Formats: sequence, structure tokens, C-alpha cells
Amino acid sequence: MLFPLVVLSIGAVAAGFVFNGYFVGHHQEEFWRGAIFTAPSNQVLHHAHEVAEWVKWSPLIASLIGLLIAVYVYLIKGNERLGLKLAERKGPLYVFFYNKWFFDELYDATFVRFAKFLGDLFWKGGDQKIIDGLGPDGVSAVSYEVGKRTGKLQTGYLYHYAFVMLLGVAGLLTFALYAFR
Repeated sequence: MLFPLVVLSIGAVAAGFVFNGYFVGHHQEEFWRGAIFTAPSNQVLHHAHEVAEWVKWSPLIASLIGLLIAVYVYLIKGNERLGLKLAERKGPLYVFFYNKWFFDELYDATFVRFAKFLGDLFWKGGDQKIIDGLGPDGVSAVSYEVGKRTGKLQTGYLYHYAFVMLLGVAGLLTFALYAFR
């Protein structure tokens, strides 16, 4: 996976240089036309440079502290027992980091459950009950029931068929006498 990622990253950086003028060049207001908010001139960048020095240095210091802790635990101590002991305690910080800041649980509670509920509603309620129920499944169910009930009319005896034909002739004669009176 390393080689494809390197190729993609080189392509992304090159595309950024080539198309920079089209997206963030001197015509950016005309291009975006209010589609996104753009800060007026360089005020945001100017204010970013005026923050306190500790704000600028804090990401680097936090990274160095983490690096020093990792060096102490895994290189200076020279074994994995210290890391194993920290993991076996299962303290709140360990649980928090082990569960990836509970980001998956938050994402699940925020987006996944509602999307699954909505998908089930449209699938079971809309597709299965309404579309399939009134469409192919409903037509085949009605056809099956009609066939099952009319199948009981067929007994296989000749005198039953003759009787039904006699009833049909009597019905046609009644209709003809009534209609052509």
C-alpha cells in the first residue's frame, strides 16, 4: 500500500500547484460566488499571527512530551513490561485511548443508528409492504388465492360440469329476456 499512497500524494501535491490559481487565485470570489464563506482579505491570517507564543508552541511541545514518554517506556526501559503493566491497570486514560476516544461510539449514536432506522423504515415499510405488497408480491398472492379457491370448484365429475354449463345457459337466457324485452 505504500507505493500507491506515495503516487497519490505526489499527484495531489502536483495538482495543488497546477490548479492553485483556479481555486485560490486572484479570481476566487468570482469562482465561489458565495458558495462558501471566505474571510475578507487577510484578517484571519493576520489575527492568527498575533496569538500568544504558548499557543504557537503548544502542539510541538505536546508532541515532544509524547515522544519522550514513548522513548522512556519502550527504549530506555528496554522491555514491554512497563507498557504491559500500564495496560493491565486499565485506568481511565488507557480505556479512553484504547477505545479511540470513544469516537466510534459517538459516531454510531449520532449518525449510524438514525441512518439504520431510516433505512429499515424505507426498506421494510416502503419497499416490502407498499411496493412489493401492492406490486409483484400482492399480485402473485391474489392470483394464488384465486387459483386455490377456484380449484375447489373443479371436482372432475362430468355431471358437475354439465350442471355449471346449464346454470350458465340459464343465466344467459335470463339476461337476454331481461335485456331484449
